[in-house]
Amino acid sequence: MKSQFLEMREMGHMETDPVNRDIRVERFSSIAAVPREVWDVGITLPTPMQYKFLELVEKSGINDLRHWNLRMTTAGAELARANLFLSETDFSTFDAKLPPSARSTIKRWSPDFMTFKVLECGYFTMIGEGLVVRDALAFPEALRALTQEMDRLANEEIADFVVIRDVPVAQYEAYRDILRPLGYYPVLGFPNAVLPVCWDSLDGYLAALNSKTRLKFRNSLRLKEKFDIEVEFTRDYAEHAATLAVLWENVHRHAKDYSREFLDQGFFAHSASVLHENSEVLLFRHRGKIIAFMLNFYGADDYIVLDWGVDYSFEQYREANLYRAATVLSLQRAIELGKARMELGITNYTPKMTLGAEIVPLIYFMRHRENPRYSKTLASLLSANIAQPDPGVHDALSRTGAQRVDLQALETRIKGDQCNIAEHDLFSKVDKYHRADSMRLAGIYGLYPEFRTAQDSCISLGDKQNVVLLGTNSYLGLATHPAVVSAAKRALEKYGTGCSGSPLLNGTLDVHRRLEEELADFLQREAVMLCSTGYQTNLAGLSALCGPGDCVLMDARNHRSLFDGVRLSGADCLVYRHNDMAHLKILLARTSGRRKIVVTDSLFSMEGTVADLRTICHLVREFNARVFVDEAHAIGVLGPGGRGVCELLGVESEVDLVMGTFSKSFAAIGGFLAGSCDVIDFIKHNAGGHIFSASLPASIVETVRAVLHIVRSEPERRAEILHKAKFMATSLADLGYQARFYGSQIVPVILGNYTLALAAYCRFMDHGVYVNPVGPPAVPEEASGFRTSYIATHQWSDLERALEVFARHRADFEVVAASADATG
Repeated sequence: MKSQFLEMREMGHMETDPVNRDIRVERFSSIAAVPREVWDVGITLPTPMQYKFLELVEKSGINDLRHWNLRMTTAGAELARANLFLSETDFSTFDAKLPPSARSTIKRWSPDFMTFKVLECGYFTMIGEGLVVRDALAFPEALRALTQEMDRLANEEIADFVVIRDVPVAQYEAYRDILRPLGYYPVLGFPNAVLPVCWDSLDGYLAALNSKTRLKFRNSLRLKEKFDIEVEFTRDYAEHAATLAVLWENVHRHAKDYSREFLDQGFFAHSASVLHENSEVLLFRHRGKIIAFMLNFYGADDYIVLDWGVDYSFEQYREANLYRAATVLSLQRAIELGKARMELGITNYTPKMTLGAEIVPLIYFMRHRENPRYSKTLASLLSANIAQPDPGVHDALSRTGAQRVDLQALETRIKGDQCNIAEHDLFSKVDKYHRADSMRLAGIYGLYPEFRTAQDSCISLGDKQNVVLLGTNSYLGLATHPAVVSAAKRALEKYGTGCSGSPLLNGTLDVHRRLEEELADFLQREAVMLCSTGYQTNLAGLSALCGPGDCVLMDARNHRSLFDGVRLSGADCLVYRHNDMAHLKILLARTSGRRKIVVTDSLFSMEGTVADLRTICHLVREFNARVFVDEAHAIGVLGPGGRGVCELLGVESEVDLVMGTFSKSFAAIGGFLAGSCDVIDFIKHNAGGHIFSASLPASIVETVRAVLHIVRSEPERRAEILHKAKFMATSLADLGYQARFYGSQIVPVILGNYTLALAAYCRFMDHGVYVNPVGPPAVPEEASGFRTSYIATHQWSDLERALEVFARHRADFEVVAASADATG
């Protein structure tokens, strides 16, 4: 035998490498390079690792896999066997939130989206440990030798991930203790469905079922009587290989569960040839035509239900329930053949549990070849998307002494083992954060884009030039206006770069006072208070006015800063559905007698919708409440004088407090609150966010004053913005996009899925158009898409160029839109 190994090594069929002085690892690049009598002796192998089963997968060329088989020996004695394969695995199919239509669209843009080269230890078509050892004492050495060999192979093949799969629960700790220090992360994978066979006949099995299930199964076997369907088991199915491939493809195409294998005519033909003594097909015929099948493999003790196919056009397909009949008949064959267990595989658990199958958890260990963060990211993604069935839902069988694994407890334990930082450590939440790395891993991370020019109709973005900017809040386009820039320069020269103090003490300049007075006059309010950021303004105002025992009623789509301000105040927060005045009225009535204030955006920044301030003001009068309106996105754009939605809807005198920012239309940074003298004075002396923050630099203040002058003197800018926004909304709708004009400069383009929105954002950027991708928690998942916004200085030629890109990609969204309409 030694001479055969030497001969094979010289021929290049096998590689050897001593892992250490005790263990010798022989790597075979094909099972054909290993003498059958060598592979199948010395160690008891499970069915999937036996020579003929490995030979089938390799010969059939399924999924274009690359295969390696490891033989480990020590001092000439057999130590272990391992089966490895390299696959192109599409992990996007694990994402339950990503509709197939959206997935196919992203794949058209980026065929490699979430597809990685994975070196796996396990089996591709069946379930079980890919490492088999001589005895328990040999396990630690064998596993370490396996990981070293997989590392070498992964580097040679430039694999993205290394995975050791289908580890049973009983072996979990033994694997974890060795693999975790090596950078592997555990995942509770797809469990196997296994039915122990402990009956002498099918009648014995049926007698053990509860009466309801027994009746279902007996009826499912009346195929000839009810549907004129003939049933046949055969091991000679090579002649039917083409038909079986077509029927299998039907199921694969319609499957909602995860599926990665692609079986073709060659696979079925090779199965019939290579596994003639260890496989059979259950055929269902209607008037001679094969309408369904189930392919089963079997070893010494196990009967494995591998795959099935069906003709969905058979008009009595649903009534016949052929899958149920196939599993019952397969069980009958397992009993007849004297097998100890019937394996039904992963996914589609409900019918399997109805049959009485036990859910057997399996664990994967995975590591990214280069980036440890991606190891943890993928583990987290799979943990979140591999749904574990509830094994207690279908108690079809009357069992005694059955031991069930607590899947929920096991899942919690494994997720705990994914963490590097203990739960009691403050940074444990950092350890569990994977959202950004998930986007990076998927190749759709485009956040924190680097602009290299001022924000105008077009920008330079990273290495991209002349990108049309449809995602800016500089609505009036005044950031580069000569008069505005000159005002900032003059202030910089006179006052320097900053105030270096709180407005309460040494941070108030004369220009601060002038801006407050001018804003109060502009808004027709008694007083104004300045803050250094818009976010800080909302925190300061709400935390000063509200406190424990008070009640704040909030629109569900309000800006995050408003929610944070209420949280900081300690007041009770009640949320009403977006722009749902009936719901608001119910909440106001429910809080009758309490101190309360209604807080709302006037123009909602993600959707472009406008708050129903007329109804809100009517309700607060009726229920003796106050109202606080955040006009951040509306001031400068909406209303005859540019004072926002309060002016537009004629309710200025009925609103108690108005908040605004300088980072949108005013081309700067900062914010303000406007209201009565008493209220503003109270906030100035009680708002920590105002008192303990440095004042705005004079250059910013003078920028805002210059912009305010333009707002008052150039109303045509506002008309220009809304004209362009309406044109774009109408044009996008004409192209078939779900885009609406709500009367503001913000036009949402709804795509219906956040992952799709992120991918489309990157795609559009590559084609010269910058948009803002939006999704949860800013908007619900179904409202995910683009936030486009328009500015006075947009060039019509740039908008037309942007529409060309939207038009070019409209066909990419056709399937997605059709799918949304069908499910809507």
